[in-house]
Amino acid sequence: MAFGKSKEPKSPKAPKEKKPKKPKKEKPPKAKKPKKGKNAPEAVEGQEEEQPKKKKLPLPLLLISLAVIVAAAVIVFLVVIRPMLSGDQDADPDVTVSVEPEPPVLPTEIPIGEDVSIKGLALGSDESGALAEKAKTITYTYYNLVDAGKAAEIYATQLAKEESPGFSVVDEEFVRIKEKPDYTTAEGMVLLARNVPVEAPEPTPEPEVESEAPADGDPEESTAPTPEPTPTPEPEPTPEPITYVHTVRITWSPGVCVVTADEQEGKVTSPPASSGSASHGVTQHSAKQILQEMEPAQLELVGESMDNYEVMPVDGTETVDGRPCIRLYVYSDNNQPNSNEFLGSYLMSIDGEHLYKVDPVTDEIKELEYTPK
Repeated sequence: MAFGKSKEPKSPKAPKEKKPKKPKKEKPPKAKKPKKGKNAPEAVEGQEEEQPKKKKLPLPLLLISLAVIVAAAVIVFLVVIRPMLSGDQDADPDVTVSVEPEPPVLPTEIPIGEDVSIKGLALGSDESGALAEKAKTITYTYYNLVDAGKAAEIYATQLAKEESPGFSVVDEEFVRIKEKPDYTTAEGMVLLARNVPVEAPEPTPEPEVESEAPADGDPEESTAPTPEPTPTPEPEPTPEPITYVHTVRITWSPGVCVVTADEQEGKVTSPPASSGSASHGVTQHSAKQILQEMEPAQLELVGESMDNYEVMPVDGTETVDGRPCIRLYVYSDNNQPNSNEFLGSYLMSIDGEHLYKVDPVTDEIKELEYTPK
């Protein structure tokens, strides 16, 4: 007897079916490149035409091309367009315009003392490179000069022709000297000075003394003795006013000219008269000759020479400051008959040491800066 359940035999499983593989896509055959001289192969149906690839230029060639284009544009603008806009298309670029040198711009005035100035050193166009530098002591240094001695000579002449009072060449004691410095030397110095006008003090009015007259009909007062007048005290001597001079010291060296202006206490004077001139004195003829040899600026006249003026002495003498003087008239001489114009009169002391000018309107007499010869 059999125990348990009887097992039924298992039926075999059916084999799994394999899935069919997908067919591979066939690539179209590539068209062969035709050889030189042969026609291109015909296109195959269903085959896309292959586009030829474009060749790109390298970066250096692009930069060079761009630079050439920019340079060409600049040349066209400068050569063609710009001359047309400015109207200079016919101008020759090789022709250069010569420019004449211009005089330098330098100080026109040099201050002296309080609110007083004199003219500055004037230079021509040949000194176009000159410069001026002001120092603390009212000193101007002119440098880069072509001829410093010549510049100093021209400046000294200008100062001598200044309006009254003019400058004179003096020594260190402010005494006028006749000898002029040699401006042709490489280095040198000249000192010029003039007196500062002194204002005349205002006259002090004298006090009025009131005298009491006796009343009429009063015999007692009429018989009274007249009191003696009180003696007037002698006036104290007036101290001489302090006088000042304007000085201009000019020193020069190669390429440099130093101008120092100052105001000092003192007075410009003439040298003492020689014994010969004092004994003989000045005649009308010699006084006329002295005026004709002077510069017009010394007589407060215009011009470069007294050749343009006629000097005529007058007979007799006149007294000025206790000195006998000869009067001389000055006329213009323009070489036309009967056309001389009266310009003024002058008085020269017989000792030849003093020269005065007479104002033609007010007859006021003033002494001129004069160096006797």
